[in-house]
Amino acid sequence: MTAHPRTLSVVMPAYNEEASIEAAVRDVRTHVFSLLPDAELIVVDDGSRDRTGEILDRIAQVDSRVRVIHQANRGHGGALRTGMDAAEGDYLLLVDSDRQIPLSAFPCLWERTQGRDGAFGVRRVRRDPPIRLMLTRLVRLSLVVLFGVRLDDANIPFKILRRSVWMAARPLIPEDSLAPSLFLAVFMKKRGYDVTEQPVPHTGRAAGVVSIRRWRLLKFCTRGFCQLLVFRSRVMRNG
Repeated sequence: MTAHPRTLSVVMPAYNEEASIEAAVRDVRTHVFSLLPDAELIVVDDGSRDRTGEILDRIAQVDSRVRVIHQANRGHGGALRTGMDAAEGDYLLLVDSDRQIPLSAFPCLWERTQGRDGAFGVRRVRRDPPIRLMLTRLVRLSLVVLFGVRLDDANIPFKILRRSVWMAARPLIPEDSLAPSLFLAVFMKKRGYDVTEQPVPHTGRAAGVVSIRRWRLLKFCTRGFCQLLVFRSRVMRNG
C-alpha cells in the first residue's frame, strides 16, 4: 500500500481488445485523471491472445498511473477480482474495456457518490442483443425473489463503490464468481449501504471480441445462478 492512498482506482478487465484498448485508456485519462489527478488505472490483461498486453505495457511505461496485470485467462469475473484486490484507491470504479458506456458519464456519477458508499450506472436504453436483454430481466426478477432487493441494472460494468465494501463482501462472493460486480451490488443493497443509481448512456460495441454468445451465454447464466444461490446462503448465514 502507498503511504497516501489514492482517491480512486479504475479497474478494467481486458481480453483481446487490441482494436480499442488504447482508446479505452485515453478515455480514463480524459474523463477520470483530469478530474482526479491522483487516481490510478489497473488494467487486467486476462490472457489476451492478440496485442492487447503489448499495447498496455507500452502505455504503462510512459504513464505511472497505469498499472497492467497479466494473468492466464480466468474470465471477466476473475479479472475483475484480480483488479479489485490490487487496487489502492479509497473508491473503486469498475469499467469494461469495450467502451460501450462512455466515460463522459463519470463526473456525474462521481458527484453522486460524494457522501455515499457507492453509485451505480443504469442503462435505461441498451444496445445489446435481445437475448441479453431477456436475461437481464430474469436476473432482476431473481434478485427480488432470492434477496428481496430491486436493482434495475445489477450487473452493469459501471459502478463506483468504497474499497472497504469490496473487502467486506469479498469473503462471501464465490472465488470463481462469474459476476462479482452483480454480487457486490446485491450485497450493498441487502446490507443497507448508502448507494444511488444514475442513468448512463450505452452504445453498441465498435470493436473487440464478444466473449460469450448464444448457448454459451445460457450456460454461463445457469452457472451464475448456481453461484447466486451459494452467495445467498452465505449472506443469510452471516447476517
